[in-house]
Amino acid sequence: MKQHLVKIFLILLAASLNVWTQDISFDDLYNGYIPSKAAVGAAPAISSAAPAPTPAAAAAATPAKGPYNWLIMVFINGRNNLWLQGVNDVNEMEKIGSTDKVAVVVELGVLQDRKTSSRMFIKKDNNNPDFFQDRAGGIHYMDGTNIKTARVKDVFATLKSPSVSIKNSDMGSWKHAVSFARWAIRKYPAQKYALILWNHGSGRIDIGGADNTGAELGIAYDDLTGNFIRNSQIARMLDEISKIAGKKLDVYASDACLMQMLSVIYEIKDHAGIIVQSEEIVPGAGFPYDSILKDLTSNPNSQAVQLARIITKNFDRYYEVHNRKHGTTISAVNPGALGKLIQKLNAWISIAVKSDRKKILSAIKETLSFEHGYTGNDTTMHARSKDLYDFIDRVNKKIDKKSPLFSAGEELKKSIEKAAFYNETAGPVAAYARAKGIAVYFPKLIYDSSYDEMLSSRDSLWDDFIKWILDESYQVRQ
Repeated sequence: MKQHLVKIFLILLAASLNVWTQDISFDDLYNGYIPSKAAVGAAPAISSAAPAPTPAAAAAATPAKGPYNWLIMVFINGRNNLWLQGVNDVNEMEKIGSTDKVAVVVELGVLQDRKTSSRMFIKKDNNNPDFFQDRAGGIHYMDGTNIKTARVKDVFATLKSPSVSIKNSDMGSWKHAVSFARWAIRKYPAQKYALILWNHGSGRIDIGGADNTGAELGIAYDDLTGNFIRNSQIARMLDEISKIAGKKLDVYASDACLMQMLSVIYEIKDHAGIIVQSEEIVPGAGFPYDSILKDLTSNPNSQAVQLARIITKNFDRYYEVHNRKHGTTISAVNPGALGKLIQKLNAWISIAVKSDRKKILSAIKETLSFEHGYTGNDTTMHARSKDLYDFIDRVNKKIDKKSPLFSAGEELKKSIEKAAFYNETAGPVAAYARAKGIAVYFPKLIYDSSYDEMLSSRDSLWDDFIKWILDESYQVRQ
């Protein structure tokens, strides 16, 4: 009962400040609100002596002791409305810190840094409040059952890990992400490497000019420089990092929305051993870094597949508790299984375009749509994605089980499950249980021609299939 009374008290207190604490996504944050990962819970008092909005840190990062078992590199582009969540996530990492077996490094860029980011070697410390903002922009944190107010400089003073400052940094540049990885790998060599790209994500790939003109789809949006990393540039980034490491990355993950689409993972398939991302919008709290690092540092001999499991399972556990409004997804994909998946997909499409088109169109309407069920207009700000497995399953529920299309669909479903070998869904929306880990592009009326220029369009018939969906007279390649 006391716990219930405390919760009621906190809800009323938060309401008096006009504060929300859950169910806000990375992309919902464009509406001007940054949430807390854990609005309730004790937090140590924070210092008011921070001189500037940069991490309170030593002049240089800790010397390397390696080789480590794992080097975890997290590229946090908080130069947008996510800056406070970036600080919170570093504080989560500092709850655990690096060990003699696991090195954790971060490049943190924030709106207030005047294009001077910080490269940090994460060390454990006990001053880890979880900040949140009210609608007026005021910054708060919980101290027991009390809501306290903090200044911007107080927020940065909580970051205690040693760091180096990087002037004139562009957090929206894939080349700068490579520079971060080069620094990390040379200073903290390890047996296994993981890179996490942290920021807004927008899913399906687009091909634009070198100056980032064209559709605004990609990841790592830097509001100070105006740049972002296109999905096609992720492949170039990972390729360069692999050359530096002398091997492909063991795990690549996006702590960002909508990135686990077939078009994205196929573009980067040759440059990472395992790809961990979400089909859906990622809630504002992002990855639960404290629990992920706790499990990894407790099991430093983990292989890549085990780290993928640690990330997906902890993400799922966190949002089973904290996601009251929307569904969440996360999956780990084996890039080596994508070739067979494309073969099965092409076989299915070749049959589907000769089958009952009305049933296929009906199945599309019933298929699980991401961006929380978005069904609006086709715009450059929407991925227009649906779950591939669920779509095939919807079709199969409408057709004769003895038909060739049904058999091809069942084979394709098996390939999807084999590729997305770990898949977790959470939240109150029952339909999310139908998501199986890989999303595909489904425009409503207007096909984005840039989709033709990606690797998945070269090797699969999905682009042709979408054109046939939009125009029955379109002739699909055979």
